[in-house]
Amino acid sequence: MNDDRKDLKVIKTAEKVKEGKKWGYHWPVMLAVIIASVLNWWIGHLIFTRVSICGAEWLDIVGTYLWALWWVFAFVVWGYWPFNKIENWWTRGVTMLGVAWILGVICWYLASKLVDLQTYGFPILAGLFFWVVVTDFSFHLWGETPAPKKAVLDLLLWYSLVITTIIVLPDPGLIPAWWFIPTQWLLGSGIIAYWGKNMKGYETGIAFWTINLAVVFLIVAIASLLGHFNFSLEAPYASLTGGYSLYFLIWFGAGCSFNWSVFVIFEGWPWRRIKPPTLGAIIGFIGVIIIQIIAVLVSVAVTKHIWPPAGPGDTYYLMQAFVLAYAGVHWGFAIPLCFPSKRTGFPPTWSWEE
Repeated sequence: MNDDRKDLKVIKTAEKVKEGKKWGYHWPVMLAVIIASVLNWWIGHLIFTRVSICGAEWLDIVGTYLWALWWVFAFVVWGYWPFNKIENWWTRGVTMLGVAWILGVICWYLASKLVDLQTYGFPILAGLFFWVVVTDFSFHLWGETPAPKKAVLDLLLWYSLVITTIIVLPDPGLIPAWWFIPTQWLLGSGIIAYWGKNMKGYETGIAFWTINLAVVFLIVAIASLLGHFNFSLEAPYASLTGGYSLYFLIWFGAGCSFNWSVFVIFEGWPWRRIKPPTLGAIIGFIGVIIIQIIAVLVSVAVTKHIWPPAGPGDTYYLMQAFVLAYAGVHWGFAIPLCFPSKRTGFPPTWSWEE
């Protein structure tokens, strides 16, 4: 009897330790994301108010950290090539992140010599992220092709598609970026993998974009009802690319910062306890939206305190709030992806079926 009690005590202790690890490990990672985001925003402000690349300080900050993040995405879909032979976890992560930043800044600088980035900066970046998600995160094109062959094929395809998109779409060739919020939810929560477990590859891709566009429709509809989006059926493209308020833009930035990172860093907790999984994922999405709203309020309060508006038309502090809220998109992805442990990696190491 005593032995049974001892065994039971050991089991309970192990369960407590396991549960503690689920929460104890993750908060420092999320704190690192928040600190890195704030530092990125403030250091970027200090640098680009003195040295300008495109002529707009806020756009230089956003452009450099987004292009750097895009390179992180590229390295991940290439199986961490060319860093996959670096065995030390920290060395590989630091090297990969450093190279991504160097390439990101170089690409932003070179692009400024070819085009007006205040016009075409976001169309280029939106196109790069859109096509990497289409080809590698939803339809898994060339999934079995090893690097460096896959890297060459991907780069040729991505940049060709970006150029084509800019030419084909109405000027300035911008793909509306609102799809990125449901993309992060579907991938970061792992719910698309759960829904598509019995589907073929292309079927999962079709389901991914069908759900994605449905969520975008809901977001635009609700934002329009709240007065923060002005969608028009008479000019759908123009309204999708320019019919938003600055507060909606800040909310979008906060959404890009948290919709993936919260699910990945915390391994779906606490929402993965909710059954069925679809309900858990939806409630989790709503929970992260609440986090986004809080992030918007904090960002606006901080920047308004630093740069009090001189009048009703002074929106500089709102643009800075967007840059601050949006900085998390880089670090919320980059830290878990560059330093993928068994606990916070991608694809997720946990499942809704657990």
